[in-house]
Amino acid sequence: MEIINFFAESLKNLKTIGAVVPCSSVSARKMTGPIDFSKAKTIVELGGGTGAVTREILKRLSPNAKLIVFETNRNFVTILKNIDDVRLTIIEGSAAHMASHLKGMDVREADYVISTLPLVNMGKGTEEKILEAVRGVLGAEGRYVQIQYSLVSKNRIKQKFGNVKVDFTPLNFPPAFFYICER
Repeated sequence: MEIINFFAESLKNLKTIGAVVPCSSVSARKMTGPIDFSKAKTIVELGGGTGAVTREILKRLSPNAKLIVFETNRNFVTILKNIDDVRLTIIEGSAAHMASHLKGMDVREADYVISTLPLVNMGKGTEEKILEAVRGVLGAEGRYVQIQYSLVSKNRIKQKFGNVKVDFTPLNFPPAFFYICER
């Protein structure tokens, strides 16, 4: 059912969803691989979709840590709110405004930001706002992990983050690149 819901929403909103099916379990594990769950207190996820990456994070998240998910698609928000976990907070809003949302929750910084947002589809202005927002909330020792289906955004991401590694998996539809970024 998750795949059908995701596909239906992507047909209506391909520009903001950027994929036709949710991340594969392989991609969800790759995206969460750079996270040190023993130290992570606050993880922010951008673009929770139907929860493929969200559930992977929650499986490994410490009992005293929190996951804050930003999602703009109302149908996806409804699906995400069905995940019953006290560590999870769903925010129906843009990632570009995450700093003000986090401040309102008394969260000073994120240890990790995990994103499935289709940056290249959003246009340079929105992409710039989101990358600035990520950089603004990410702690000094934090990491930002971004999945993309091309290398188009690589240079813009490198401009914001000093240390960027790129990983790849063909075991996703479509095959995916992962940017693992540090300040």
